[in-house]
Amino acid sequence: MKAPNVLFAVGLTLMMPISAQATGVPVPDMQNSTPPSALQNLTINGQPVTTNSVRRVDMEGPIYEVRLRNGDTFYSDAQGRHMVVGSLYDNSPDGLINVTEEHDRQDRLDQLNAIPEGGTVDYPAQGEEIGRVTVFTDTTCPYCQKLHQEINQLTQAGIAVRYVPFPRAGTHSLAANHLAQVLCSQLPTEAMTRAFRGDPLQVTPVDSCRSAVEDGFALGEQFGVQGTPSIVLPNGEMGEGYVPAQQLIQAIGRSSS
Repeated sequence: MKAPNVLFAVGLTLMMPISAQATGVPVPDMQNSTPPSALQNLTINGQPVTTNSVRRVDMEGPIYEVRLRNGDTFYSDAQGRHMVVGSLYDNSPDGLINVTEEHDRQDRLDQLNAIPEGGTVDYPAQGEEIGRVTVFTDTTCPYCQKLHQEINQLTQAGIAVRYVPFPRAGTHSLAANHLAQVLCSQLPTEAMTRAFRGDPLQVTPVDSCRSAVEDGFALGEQFGVQGTPSIVLPNGEMGEGYVPAQQLIQAIGRSSS
C-alpha cells in the first residue's frame, strides 16, 4: 500500500472535466498570496489540467481520517471543526490511488479475520488454496442458494469459502433461527447445505450461536451490506449480488495476484 500524501490529496477534493495546463491561477479572497507551485502546474494521472481557481480554506493539518461505528468515513482537522466527506485520493506518480477504498478493504479484512471460531461456516479449498472469499449469506435468499450450488466448483478451483450469517429480515427472523441452527450443528457445512435445500434441522440453537448470527448481521450492516449474497474478495474488495462461479474464480485470481 502506498502511503498517502494526505494534505495534497485533500486539496484535490473534486474531479471535473479538465484540459490544458494552467498559468496565472487566481486566488479568490487572498490578493497578496501566490498559489502553491504544485497547484499552478497540476497534473492528474500524468495529464496537465486547467485549474479555474485556488482558494485557501481554514482547514489546517494534520488531517485525520475518522471512521464511525456505522461505517461512515470523513476527514477532519484536529479540532473536529472542518470536515471533508468523500473519498481521499493520493495523486501519486503512478496515478490516482483511492486511499479511502484501500483503507476500507484492509479494515474489512481485519474485522473478518477477528471473527471468533464458530461464527462462520467454512468450506476449505480442495488442494492448494489460491484465495478465500467471505460471503454474507441468508439461507432463504434464492441467489445465495444458487451460489451455494456452485460451491464445489469454487473449492475444487482452490478457493476457500467462508459464510458469515446475515439474515436479511433481521436477527429475530426465521432465517436467523435457521442460521443459528446451522452454526450449532455438529457438521455445520452439511447443515448449511440442508438449510439451503429447505430441509428442517433438528437442532435447538444455544445463545452463543444466536449471538454469532447477531454479530454477523451487525458486521454486515457496518460494511454496508444491503442484500445477499455480498462477497468479499481476498484483497478486501466487496461486491453485492450473485456472481457465477467461473467469473468469481477469475476475479479471485486477479485480486490475489
